[in-house]
Amino acid sequence: MNAAPASTPDNRGWVGRLELEIGRVAGRSALERRSHVGPLYVQRPFYPEGPEVVHLYVLHPPGGVVGGDLLDVSVRIGQGASALLTTPAAQKWYRSAGPTSRLTTTLSVAAGATLEWLPSENIAFDAARARQSTRLELAPGAAAVAWEISCWGRPASGIRFDRGEVSLGFEIFRGAEPLLIERARVVGGSEVLREAWGYASRPVAGVLYAVPAEPTALPELTKVLRELPAEPAVSCSVTALEELLVVRALGDSTEAVRRVLIRAWAALRPDVIGRPATLPRIWST
Repeated sequence: MNAAPASTPDNRGWVGRLELEIGRVAGRSALERRSHVGPLYVQRPFYPEGPEVVHLYVLHPPGGVVGGDLLDVSVRIGQGASALLTTPAAQKWYRSAGPTSRLTTTLSVAAGATLEWLPSENIAFDAARARQSTRLELAPGAAAVAWEISCWGRPASGIRFDRGEVSLGFEIFRGAEPLLIERARVVGGSEVLREAWGYASRPVAGVLYAVPAEPTALPELTKVLRELPAEPAVSCSVTALEELLVVRALGDSTEAVRRVLIRAWAALRPDVIGRPATLPRIWST
């Protein structure tokens, strides 16, 4: 379904909605349903590793979010299907005169299915105001890897995030049971950006969550991650919780932090997703 973009009720921004349903059809993972409104879309399915896994690229043609925009992405992975979703470019949160943008992502994974949610980084421009929330819902026997990368300001240009406010939220549920609920509120120029208990004056932060279908392999996977080669100028940690692994990275550039997360994803994928790492082709363009 295609529809014309709609403005928000107070006409301060645009509404974008994208709904995707991936199922198992005739021995392959297939995009069974696609519905979009406004500036969100998805390219045709790609199969760089054969019919078992569908790769999809979520597009936001404006390339940035302005004050008052409302973006909503919903992805459902049916039983036995596997999908990898990424984006072709960074998402820019531009400065706002006052209204807050809201970006909501809901990811639902059925029994025996796998999902990899690996978007490009979010860049918070000075004076940006945004609220981003992601909820990952896993049925028993489902597995997933997801990451989130945030850049505060534009370090390559020497511009810091001195004004504005960004709220981040990430939730992971197994059925009705919460496995992880994280919240962060980042005010431009505040202590959370500078202090060691926050971002320690590092402008880029990345976090990867890995949830295998069964948690029995977590101790061994933790060891594998801790033995990966270090990335210069990136601080990294690995935490094993009851049913998931969390990898956190702080660095001075999005490229370095992204390399750390890709390295962790590649090491985890055979055990969590059940397949060797196959990089999305768009990452090489």
